[in-house]
Amino acid sequence: MPKTTFDAPYLNMLDQVNHTRHLAPLQARINHLRGIVQTLWPKGHPTKFVHVAGTNGKGSVSKFLEAGFGLFGHAGAVTGPHLFDYRERISINGKAVTKAELVSAWEDVVWPLLVDQTEEQQKKLGYPEINLLLALVIFDRRAVQWAALETGCGGRYDCRMALDVEACVLTNVGDDHRKTLGEEVWQRAIEKAGIARKGVPFLTTVAEGEALTAVEQTVKHQKGEMHLVGQTKLKAFDAELAAAVPNLMEDSLLHAKHQRENAALALATVTRLKPQVDRAKMVQRIATMGYGGRFHKMADGLYVDVAHNPNKIEALANEIQQRLGDKPIVLVLGLSGSRTGADVFKPLLPLSKGVVATSPTYKGVPASLLAASLQPPVAETVLTEDNPSHAVLRARDMAQQLGGVVVVTGSMYMIDQALNPDPYVRYMNTHYGWRFPEKGDSTPFAHLPASFAQL
Repeated sequence: MPKTTFDAPYLNMLDQVNHTRHLAPLQARINHLRGIVQTLWPKGHPTKFVHVAGTNGKGSVSKFLEAGFGLFGHAGAVTGPHLFDYRERISINGKAVTKAELVSAWEDVVWPLLVDQTEEQQKKLGYPEINLLLALVIFDRRAVQWAALETGCGGRYDCRMALDVEACVLTNVGDDHRKTLGEEVWQRAIEKAGIARKGVPFLTTVAEGEALTAVEQTVKHQKGEMHLVGQTKLKAFDAELAAAVPNLMEDSLLHAKHQRENAALALATVTRLKPQVDRAKMVQRIATMGYGGRFHKMADGLYVDVAHNPNKIEALANEIQQRLGDKPIVLVLGLSGSRTGADVFKPLLPLSKGVVATSPTYKGVPASLLAASLQPPVAETVLTEDNPSHAVLRARDMAQQLGGVVVVTGSMYMIDQALNPDPYVRYMNTHYGWRFPEKGDSTPFAHLPASFAQL
């Protein structure tokens, strides 16, 4: 028998051959969007972009890149999904764009474009393409010089592949989205590394195993420039952080080890593209910035984290132990889709004194089923509450009796319903899709796998 060798380009080809009916339309959408961008900006879009992919951390890396590039002028980021308000998806200089800017970009450019395409029965643009086009219009109007673009799900067939970029960044390859991207880690690595472009630097902290092999082969095949940000650089960042910021603020993102790794990757990327960057100033900027939903303290005794897969939950469990110590923890948990509580939340349960299981309206796992799936191991007290906002109130009552704190995590849809401060936006979010006449066409992602709705 001949020796078996791993060949990422060949395996990707086999995937495309086997699934042409599904994958070819995704590539066609990218080509179509590229044509629209070229029509709107015939001389090329004036902003320089960095494309960021990965299972976890890509939103944080995008925000850290925005902070770093902000040392050289106006910088932006496109991230998603949003926590409370659509405006969060597009930021410039660390602040969400205004409602007026979005309305103007929509009414002046994007909405007329969509209407014209519908009349001409051309290929329709979906939610991810619309988000990106709105950002491109606003970035142009605000003279944004650099912007980070967070991938939705995967990478190779992500709509941001329609743009030319200055660098590609891959944070990691985790366990999420197996049904969409593949059961094997090397499948998911090939998909995510597919953002590589010819002659463009590709930076990653993927460190070992089949994932690294798949990434290296994919980047080489697509003629990208591979740069591994390894343990030496990660340790060096800790030293730079200690020198630049001797005393971190209580709510700094950089208390968490995974966020320091994200920051080191962002710093390496900015340094690669702008060697003259003042690294100490960039580190200081990152150390003092906030990012909603990343172990965010919303009120005294109330923390929110958007962890929704096993890798993120494990990182959250480590951060809770580091940041909250021996304080009694009460969890508010909610899930959407087909995940089970035992699979996702297991690392958190031993840390908690109580759990309130709840459920978002959109694709929510019923609270009773979630609570049942937590056995074992489970906290001392488990309650069920279908209404997410009521669930938070019950958890706060429990935490007050224990002298502890509440951590709300899991589904972003649940967190939005529970804590969104704007009742009108919350209503729009909760009732998304009410205009779609048929259940089978209730989202703009009917032609895509379910996880693409998170883009």
